Amino acid sequence: MTTTTSDTVTTGPGAAEHKPLMTGPALLMMNLGFFGVQFSFGLTQSAVNPLFLLIGANPEQLPILNLAGPVTGLIIQPLIGAISDRTWHPRFGRRRPFIVAGSILCAIILFLFPFVGVLWLGVICFWLLDAGNNTSMEPYRAFISDRLPKSQLARGFLTQSMFTGAGAVLANVSLFALQKVEALQTEAGNGVPYWMFACFMIGTVCILLTVLTAMARTRELKPSEDELEEMANAPRGLGPAVREIADAVRSMPVAMHKIGVVFAFQWYAMFIYWQFLAVSLGETVFNANPEQGGPAWDDAIAWSGLQNGAYNFVTMVSALFLVGFAQRIGAKRVHALALGLAALALVWLAHIDNQYVALVPMIGVGIFWASAVGVPYLMVASMVPAKRTGVYMGILNMMIVVPMLVQTVTFGWIYEHWLDGKGSNAIILAGVLLGIGAVAMLWVNPPDEADESPIVPLGGRRSITVYDRVVVGSDGTPTSLYAVDRAAEVAQAAQARLVVVTAYRDASDEPAASAPGLHRDISGVEVAREALSKSVTGLTRERARYIEQLLVRGDPAQALLDTVGNNPANLIVVGNRGLGASQGALLGSVPAGVVRNAVCDVLVVQTSALDEERMFHPSSTESPPTGSPTAGESD
Repeated sequence: MTTTTSDTVTTGPGAAEHKPLMTGPALLMMNLGFFGVQFSFGLTQSAVNPLFLLIGANPEQLPILNLAGPVTGLIIQPLIGAISDRTWHPRFGRRRPFIVAGSILCAIILFLFPFVGVLWLGVICFWLLDAGNNTSMEPYRAFISDRLPKSQLARGFLTQSMFTGAGAVLANVSLFALQKVEALQTEAGNGVPYWMFACFMIGTVCILLTVLTAMARTRELKPSEDELEEMANAPRGLGPAVREIADAVRSMPVAMHKIGVVFAFQWYAMFIYWQFLAVSLGETVFNANPEQGGPAWDDAIAWSGLQNGAYNFVTMVSALFLVGFAQRIGAKRVHALALGLAALALVWLAHIDNQYVALVPMIGVGIFWASAVGVPYLMVASMVPAKRTGVYMGILNMMIVVPMLVQTVTFGWIYEHWLDGKGSNAIILAGVLLGIGAVAMLWVNPPDEADESPIVPLGGRRSITVYDRVVVGSDGTPTSLYAVDRAAEVAQAAQARLVVVTAYRDASDEPAASAPGLHRDISGVEVAREALSKSVTGLTRERARYIEQLLVRGDPAQALLDTVGNNPANLIVVGNRGLGASQGALLGSVPAGVVRNAVCDVLVVQTSALDEERMFHPSSTESPPTGSPTAGESD
């Protein structure tokens, strides 16, 4: 029983709390567009700065030439977020029009960029390309938060991180591989080699194909009538959007302020890394510089692309594990460790003189990047109001671009006067700043529980607000089916996986007590399988999207306890007693044993008061299978 990506769904009040679960393939399809968007972003990281140098820029000019990224991110992302929060079209939805428009603009500029032959025109193209990237990226992240229930947010943003890594890998590896193609070694009239033309053409096709496919195959959830009325009555235009941003900043959760402290060091450092990686490798590995140019400098450019592809490949793999670690030890510790690894990696990179050894530090950078592009967005998405997700994603991006903007204005002078005009010194400084960011992350005190993320903890103690799984036992009897019904309702409300457990004993097992008034176990696997099938027959797709069925040989109470394990985010549902038990029993042996030993919450359903002849259809009151209640209904 699974769900697929569906057309626009109409929901009532509180719809944000009852979003349907998505299947794995549907979730992958929704995130597919990140592959193309990140390919475009990867080209801005690895290809645009070398292209600037090819058409006449000097290395000390690179920071000011990269002003486009911070400024467009600072302005466009919060505005697009605030505007898309108040947008709804019956056919096109809320976020999709902005995602598609941004991707089309990116595709046009990617196609035109390599034909540019003068620096000022290249700068204009860079501004437009960054504008398109930001127009697509911000609502895309909000789109994931809009579409997924909280129980799937972690998986959704991890999938985004994997596609982000994959897109960047292709962008950077293509720069390296195409540069080796003999037929593409010649230069066009503007001095740009044809292998760079090929990279930008691939990017054009990639972003259009992936984004348009993802948006065509994924529909948005229609807001509730109350939300639509609020959107219709909300003021339109630039002024209200700016006021919305200001109001969101004033009411921003404390945990977001804590993230901003670290971002100041983190993103200043990463902007240095992207701008000066090729220059540093040219100095330390290839004995080349952009002023001299030549084949050695081309090799430095190509190898910098391979370096970036290597760390993004590590990002794809490490993204699978980081959220699990964050849930165990707290996101602040995970991100601090990731920052520390990246700091050591960059300092080491600046001292390496072998191109192959230079790939090793990219492991640390890749682990950090997996954390940087996933964990903060996941935390913010789970701590802010759903209806303001767009504007808060934009504000988070402001925390990224403000340090980049400061770096753009200040680093040219620092590079010339403090770093002796050496790219390797710039990379060392980037590593030092990441190290300061790691210390700052540890300095951040855990938040109050009211400000804590319910999905990925920042580091504070918290109570469980969302169940991962709801586990219920059943033997197919009417009262156990009632317990299963209640468990399904709870699972739907919590957007959790429902696990139905039927325990049984084989004929060879020690015979269970069967005296009058005592609990009786199911005997035999076939009888148990029939009881389990009967238990899940009535659970429709609308009531329980993900259902797991377990047949367990042994004691019913222990079967439930073993199923939940040591995870306190699970819930066990049991009936207070079963049909084979004494009518006077208030709490049978199975639920009593579960309550005594469970590490998670236990919901005891009052089944003993049911008049089965009235509460259930006559056909449902047939004799239970051999042996009566099990895990869900006990004596």
